[in-house]
Amino acid sequence: MIMQKMSDFHLKLPRKNQKNNSDFLRILSLNIVSFVLIFSSFILFPFSALAVTNSELIPSPELANKPTGGIAIPVLCNPDFQECEKSVQLLGTINNNRGRWNPFLPENNMIKDGDSYYKQVELKADGGRHHDGIYALRFVKNHDLYKTFKADHTQLTNSGKPQLVRGEKANEAQNIIIKVDESRLYEISFNAKKGNYKITPKPTYLTEINSMQLNGFVWDEEDMFEKFDETRPNHEMTQNGDTWEITVPLKTTGGIDFRADGVYQFLFSANNNEDWGFGAYNDGEKTLTGGTGFGSSGGESKHSAITIQVFADGDYTFKIDPLTYKFDVIPPDGVESPKFWNDINSFQLLGTFYENDQFDPTIPEYNLEEIEDNIWTKKLSLEPGIYGSNIAISGELFLDTMALGAWLESDNPNKLIGKNWHGKPNEPNIFFEVTEPGDYQFTYDANRDQFSLESLDNIPWQPLVTIDSLQLVGSFDEPLTPWDPTSTANNMEQTNNSIFTTTVNLEANREYNYKYTANNWPWLWVFSDYELDEYGHDFLGSNPDPIHSRLEDLETYGQLTTHGDPPPLAFTPTESGCYRFTANLESGAYSLQSTDEDDCK
Repeated sequence: MIMQKMSDFHLKLPRKNQKNNSDFLRILSLNIVSFVLIFSSFILFPFSALAVTNSELIPSPELANKPTGGIAIPVLCNPDFQECEKSVQLLGTINNNRGRWNPFLPENNMIKDGDSYYKQVELKADGGRHHDGIYALRFVKNHDLYKTFKADHTQLTNSGKPQLVRGEKANEAQNIIIKVDESRLYEISFNAKKGNYKITPKPTYLTEINSMQLNGFVWDEEDMFEKFDETRPNHEMTQNGDTWEITVPLKTTGGIDFRADGVYQFLFSANNNEDWGFGAYNDGEKTLTGGTGFGSSGGESKHSAITIQVFADGDYTFKIDPLTYKFDVIPPDGVESPKFWNDINSFQLLGTFYENDQFDPTIPEYNLEEIEDNIWTKKLSLEPGIYGSNIAISGELFLDTMALGAWLESDNPNKLIGKNWHGKPNEPNIFFEVTEPGDYQFTYDANRDQFSLESLDNIPWQPLVTIDSLQLVGSFDEPLTPWDPTSTANNMEQTNNSIFTTTVNLEANREYNYKYTANNWPWLWVFSDYELDEYGHDFLGSNPDPIHSRLEDLETYGQLTTHGDPPPLAFTPTESGCYRFTANLESGAYSLQSTDEDDCK
């Protein structure tokens, strides 16, 4: 899992020719099917037991449970006041969409067949993240992170297949890791009642740990593409009985470069596979949770990157016991032990509604108040405008802030409801639009990672849901407007549901920097490539076929993400001429290719 708003560490970085390059996401909508009975609920969001019609639900009902195509945020049925259809989501690198690990995406749903669910996926012997035919997957029931099914690699059937565990037990379990030797369609089935699964034809199930790696900001001397690369030889740990260890020099001025305060964020991986990973369980007990790589985060507030702070320079020994899901960081003799940040004692509401230091969780005024057991609130006075926000944990940005997973349907036009999660690298922040000034109440239920935002002045509103336009924004000349996401001159052409293109005249030997932004919003919904996700090795946009790219292609050429505020993409043409920019928001593939001069006329 590593750092959810590790993402946010980029929010502080100065950006050339940019002013407020935050990466937030738009708002969404909620809706539902038809006339429904609401049963009483006394959890966080009580609803009256009245009949509700489609027209009374927000956002618009036609968006509920519909595939997003990469250009919308999921809108889901709300089980707090209506009966919702049961479903199962198949997550993992077997999917070719940006949201391959997103439990809220309807396109990740399996097909129901009685008590079972199934889905056919195309897998390749030379596919997967590392072109080796190895894939990772897990199951989620009813779009609920707390109903995740993962594999207990110590409990195997006679054929070597790991058995599934769910709920709390899934915290100390891993993704299902398979290797395929034949490129073809595979059918994956799952029985929700029995909690078992089958893959046909049968793959090889991988469960034995042969190596462990330490990845992250602990590698002060490495560049951003290298720090989280689980294949680097120097990241390898040494086995000592049941534990693995490695000694690394840490500094009080090391860690994230813009902070340089001795705070380090990292994760462990097994067998050079970040999806066979270990992140932190936020219980203050140095406990690990499994199946959490950078791109396969568990998503709960109880899960974060492993985060420590050192108070003296020295060689620190990192230890992990993958069987007991415990870790430690041992200081050199005579040196104070590091601080372990992975505990939950408070939450902070961060966002663009503040005037200064909008995403700094250390400011006391941003704290949420606990009004009952794990229910937290804050009142906001807001002026009209579009806002982006997320929720920090324990005043430390690197504990993976909780952003937006999905909007739930609401039967109150003055109240928005949504699911929180951190699902690097493609989760949006919480985005909403205020149409009238007034007081608003934000409430966060940390027991199930769900929030509401309610107008205290009974002002109705609709969340924003879709990407209606995409802009190419960067250091370009006319007719484009440099670094202005609000300029329609930068709008791209939508050639397919999720594919946007535009052509630009470029000069030879001049470096161009750019990002993609949505809906002509001022640096709110931003797409770029992210150095730390281990997809791609540069920002050159050299993907030859962004329209049909698969996971293994993204591993080589990179992918667009919405996580944090990654640096702009960079390109220096060797020849002057017309170039075509393509962004595929469903798969995340992007490219920059020379094209015919007539295309720029």
